[in-house]
Amino acid sequence: MTPSFVHRSNLPERMDDPALAQEELALALADIAKVNTLLGGYHITLDGIKKLMQTKPDKTDWTIVDVGCGDGQVLRYLAKALASYQDHLRFVGVDINPKSIAMARQKSDGLSHVSFEVLDILQITNDQLKADILVCNLTMHHFDDTQIVTFLKVFYQLAGVGVVINDLERSPVAYQLFRLFSRIFMKSDIARYDGKISIARGFKREELHQFASLANFKNYSIRWKWAFRFLWVIYK
Repeated sequence: MTPSFVHRSNLPERMDDPALAQEELALALADIAKVNTLLGGYHITLDGIKKLMQTKPDKTDWTIVDVGCGDGQVLRYLAKALASYQDHLRFVGVDINPKSIAMARQKSDGLSHVSFEVLDILQITNDQLKADILVCNLTMHHFDDTQIVTFLKVFYQLAGVGVVINDLERSPVAYQLFRLFSRIFMKSDIARYDGKISIARGFKREELHQFASLANFKNYSIRWKWAFRFLWVIYK
């Protein structure tokens, strides 16, 4: 049944099940990486990072943290895209799923400036994690509204320069286009199912403004990006 899109769905995603077999998780994450590559989703996050880096032109050393990093594909993309800064960049990926972190470490072998930790983003403290830029790429929609406001406040405290959020617009057009796209380009039944749920759990622009108000953010920008994404950059 197609969701109404008036309100965010509360249906769970199968990839959030800690009992999901690693082989199924790996296939689903590979399909998600394929979608992001084909539709330019990673470039949206890179754009937000560059905007924050431009606010500190004299800063030389940067730590970029990706929360909900999955198998680390976003950080590997960023490490390549920002290769000119390589001697001055440190990337850290955190995820609650040990299976995802194990895959991330394996796939990122040889990248000495990229590391990963198992952490619950709802429980992260200043003692556990420090970042100049904190990235939340297709992770926020996995949580309910109350949880989102809670961790947005934490993210703001952890990030020295700012926060980059790249997440989905809740749109019937996006939902129908994804149904067609997934039939052609995706192999994983879990990724096909979760992709539709993810869109139904996505956001309207006004909801992001409401989160900003509840978290007391004053300086931020929200821009719509293809394909049906919002780039939310929060400045310290």
